[in-house]
Amino acid sequence: MNLDDPRALLARARKHFAELNALLHPQDGPRLWQTRERRDPQTGEWFYCLHLDRQRLIEAKPIIADSATNIASALDHVAAAIAKANGHDRLKTLYFPWGLTDEDFDKKLRKVEDVLGAEMSGVLAAARTRHRHEVHHVEAAKQISNSGKHWELMASDGTAHGIALNVPGRQRIFQIPADAFAEADAFEFHRGAVRLPSVPISIVIGQAIDGLDEGLPRSPDSILECSFRFVEGVIAAVAEAAA
Repeated sequence: MNLDDPRALLARARKHFAELNALLHPQDGPRLWQTRERRDPQTGEWFYCLHLDRQRLIEAKPIIADSATNIASALDHVAAAIAKANGHDRLKTLYFPWGLTDEDFDKKLRKVEDVLGAEMSGVLAAARTRHRHEVHHVEAAKQISNSGKHWELMASDGTAHGIALNVPGRQRIFQIPADAFAEADAFEFHRGAVRLPSVPISIVIGQAIDGLDEGLPRSPDSILECSFRFVEGVIAAVAEAAA
């Protein structure tokens, strides 16, 4: 059985994920989040702002969609590889048997069992059971893909929960309101007559995909990484059964 196509699509999804990390979490150069120190010329106070580079989040939207689409396509191509090995010609309506719940999956699997065969249908079912903790992540990836292809690119919102100054022997924490970056791209987190010490700063941040069904994971990192594991597990199970 030739599984080159799903493996290539999974590799492409990983390349998009690497591109996403390089954009949002670069090792060098400007970051997605930056702190800036200023002095008020009127009061003489030092004030500190946290800035969000929102343009990067816009640039991230098609990258996330591309990775998610290749994840979904990789699974569809697993089903196609099985069908080809069973002697079928091109089947335009064949998809991987998706399903968030066990009942939905079983229903979808029964519809394609004649094409995939009972043995490989059982292999897919067993692989899904082994990786059931990733099923919700794969469903989220599928929704991201479908929206990106047919409606809109789902946005990854950036949120900051707090800033920690790593003063020797302790941390000084500045809390960030939950809605601080809902509209604005900058938030003043401290102002005072005394300048803050020049020490390493940690920014507690988060990212979430908007528009997904309630109950699905929203972190793009966890969605994609867990989906990769699911696809890898399905490909490995099919390859082992076909050997």
